[in-house]
Amino acid sequence: MNPSLPVPVRGEHPRPPRQGGQVVEPTDRAVTDAVTTPVVRPTFSVCIVVRDRATLLVNAVCSVLGNTFQDFELVIVDDGSQVPVSQVIEEAGLASDRRVRVVSQPPTGIAEARNLGLRVAVGRYVTVLDSDDELTPDALSRLHHLLTTAGRSWVYADYTEITRGGARLIRLPEYASAGRMLLGVLTRPRLPFKHSGTTIDRRVLDTIGGYDESFRLFEDVELMLRALRSGVHPCHLDHPIVRFQRHDDNVTRGRLGGLVFWFRLIDMYRPSRFPGVGLSIKALRALSETGKWLVTRIR
Repeated sequence: MNPSLPVPVRGEHPRPPRQGGQVVEPTDRAVTDAVTTPVVRPTFSVCIVVRDRATLLVNAVCSVLGNTFQDFELVIVDDGSQVPVSQVIEEAGLASDRRVRVVSQPPTGIAEARNLGLRVAVGRYVTVLDSDDELTPDALSRLHHLLTTAGRSWVYADYTEITRGGARLIRLPEYASAGRMLLGVLTRPRLPFKHSGTTIDRRVLDTIGGYDESFRLFEDVELMLRALRSGVHPCHLDHPIVRFQRHDDNVTRGRLGGLVFWFRLIDMYRPSRFPGVGLSIKALRALSETGKWLVTRIR
């Protein structure tokens, strides 16, 4: 089902991702800071998008470099940080590691930045990591074992949520089919997957395309729904490989405004074309998002 992705050589980029089924061609807005294309294709490309989170970013980078599985590259996309990421990496003493590659663009947006990372990355598998999260030391090793033994092309994993009050393990559900997971994504108050830590076979991304840049929110949800609709059945790794740092900046304050994007996703991916189904799912989503908004107001 998935055609082979040509292995890039020095100076080349992989085939560009698609936006809503259309190919997104590279633009000249991106400026490379410390990017070199490896001669040998690594197993993993860990991709981080960041804007103005210097301390958290350094922690995230160190967590990747501290992994026991060492066959990876780390692609960092600087989406218009006031202090350039290349400078932050240099001052942290991490620039000498040739696996760390930095590319920058003007402050354009998360979906565009994620797609830029995909164009630069050359690994067999792409692992997404949010700039304020950290990988556990055994994350890539566990992912590699599951990918190679189970023969799956998409993995999402449990995570540990870190707050001021301590830490708690978040167990995510498993689904018997792609269709059931699609319904779960649309209807569950808490998403049944975490994009940070998600690992995807590059050939799948070449088939379904990259992030839809028309979504300024929930671009990760749209990508998952598109994969599920195409028949991709993600595999659940029942071990926490990401430490999720919960803080005010990563709470979506514009939840009610985000309903516009949720309703669009429901119209695009609802499992039945009957109008009543879409309206029911929208009502559930509006109720859950309103409840979350009220919680943030109380805080």
